[in-house]
Amino acid sequence: MGKETFTTELAYTQPIPVVFCSDLPRVEKLMNSLGTVRAVTYNKLGSLAYWGQSWMGAAKLVRPICSPDSVGLDKARKLWEWAVNDTAKAISAQQEAGKVFLVREIWRKCPITCTERNRNAWMGKKPSKAKRIEGKEKFPPEPAELERERLIHLLWNNPTADNWLHRKFRDQYQRGHTYQRNQIVYQGASYTAKRLTRNTVELSLNSDDRRVKIAVKLKCRHIPSGQIRLIKNEFGSLEIHCVRRRTLTKPESKPTKSIGLDKGYTEGFYTSEGVAIAEGLGKLLTAKSDRQVRENKNRYRLFQHAEKKGGKTASKIHQFNLTSNKKRRRLAASKATIKNLIRKDLRSNITSPVRIFAEDLSSPIKGKKQAKRINRKLNQWMKAELQDSLEVIAKETGSTITVVNPAYTSQVDSQTGTLLGQRKGDCFTRYTGDVLQADKNAALNICRRGSDTEITRWMKYDKVRSILVERTVRYLGSIGTTVAEALDLDWLSSKFKAEAIVCEARLSPHGV
Repeated sequence: MGKETFTTELAYTQPIPVVFCSDLPRVEKLMNSLGTVRAVTYNKLGSLAYWGQSWMGAAKLVRPICSPDSVGLDKARKLWEWAVNDTAKAISAQQEAGKVFLVREIWRKCPITCTERNRNAWMGKKPSKAKRIEGKEKFPPEPAELERERLIHLLWNNPTADNWLHRKFRDQYQRGHTYQRNQIVYQGASYTAKRLTRNTVELSLNSDDRRVKIAVKLKCRHIPSGQIRLIKNEFGSLEIHCVRRRTLTKPESKPTKSIGLDKGYTEGFYTSEGVAIAEGLGKLLTAKSDRQVRENKNRYRLFQHAEKKGGKTASKIHQFNLTSNKKRRRLAASKATIKNLIRKDLRSNITSPVRIFAEDLSSPIKGKKQAKRINRKLNQWMKAELQDSLEVIAKETGSTITVVNPAYTSQVDSQTGTLLGQRKGDCFTRYTGDVLQADKNAALNICRRGSDTEITRWMKYDKVRSILVERTVRYLGSIGTTVAEALDLDWLSSKFKAEAIVCEARLSPHGV
């Protein structure tokens, strides 16, 4: 018998180029009017007063200050309403993104307790309502758990009621603004579509006058349906963005193998099995970064030359040599090349359902000040693309992704789980003198951290450091070595010296 499978749908947005538009000035005028509507909606609803509200009531709030008549849309009220609703949905998405970071801060302030951990272990994976009630009676909630529940409740209802939560809220949720006047939202009832040829589709769109239709020809094989978006892209061309769905066939079996993935700059990923994925990524990123610097320097020199010449020479240089169309196309091609490299190699290495453990690199990297060239490369490091590619491949193969705390994963010895050893470049030297591949060692630590009950995803790095130092001191005691001897033998880095000595003094009376 073959492997059991099941199907699921994957929704994605597809841009379709417009090859002909019957009335481009009317389209630009309509985009400008709807841009004003979107800007006013952001200014009205982008504040705290709209926190947690539904997008369905947005039109009533915006109409008194920006009615369709005031922006010349008295004959296109539906386009006005759809623009307001679309902006309200974008604001709601921004709120949900802010809640993710605020929940992380709440869990850091009120971490999981031993009582809560024991209660979860006693209840199991899918406890019934009666068992949850019995679990709380058997393991009463501690103050940290009650405080966490209170803060999460306030986050959804009134985030300004608590001073600490209000400060964190202001750091994460900023008032949104928009200055873009480049799109029109259409629902299915506002356009008609018909096929002209095998590769050409014509759309008849509503305009600011119901008696006038705008005809656009698309270069595509399928007929768009549902909500679409007419966009003027960065190159000045028109595009239709529509949502398409693709059926994925996934294996029915659950993941039976676990792997850890260490994200890197030289290569995209390094697995706990010792396989490098997307090798050569660092060379592509470095080449892209150096090329951009070289082009920007030359453009600046040319700009200064044009300013000195002035007159017709300056206007010709600005018109033919300092436009950004070619630069944007080259940057888009570079990003597409990097994206294809990552996803192609991931597909060839992850072909069956596996349990994937990866680092949580959503927080900005903070550290000592680096050289400008290094900072530029790190800023262009495509962390988001690595995570997006991983999620896409996981959906295609039926794999699961668990994101873990990344603190000190590259400085821990994967065989002992301690801070004994040093990493230099691609080599990790253990305290015994054995040399491990540094990225594979980090990937093994990431894989094991997925089942670590002490180190949680939202835990701050200083608490992770304290736990690892204590484990190191206990391990040294088990092999009959003190912290001072480990420092003399260069097993333990000097940056952990003070904390390790204090921990040893605290544990020594009770026995390590």
